[in-house]
Amino acid sequence: MPVPDRPSPAADAASTQAAAELDDLRAELDAIDGALLDDVRARLEVCTRVAELKQRHGLDVLQPGRMEVVHRRAQDYAQRHGISGDFVRSLYGLLIDEACRLEDRIVSGADPAERIVAGSDTAHRPN
Repeated sequence: MPVPDRPSPAADAASTQAAAELDDLRAELDAIDGALLDDVRARLEVCTRVAELKQRHGLDVLQPGRMEVVHRRAQDYAQRHGISGDFVRSLYGLLIDEACRLEDRIVSGADPAERIVAGSDTAHRPN
């Protein structure tokens, strides 16, 4: 009966090294993801304050000129850094849609418990 092929000690070492490097890269991604989510939460918290200001002063929620500036700046960044313009457009579309949703709720008198809280690990949402 033939003996099954076994990886050489060099192949085992390379595999172990690759697994360790992969673990390190995944840990780096996890840290970036945490920072990214913190930044998204911080952005939404500022949007909450913008909505509160708009509510206090009777300003329109929809500001197409501002949305255009944000999209243009994101597209310029994408182009300078070799990131897909379609990806950035989609990403900012989601961010702006969520900001508008929050603003609409706040301006229409939503429960303050549903608002994004500065420094909070999670948004307060009803159960």
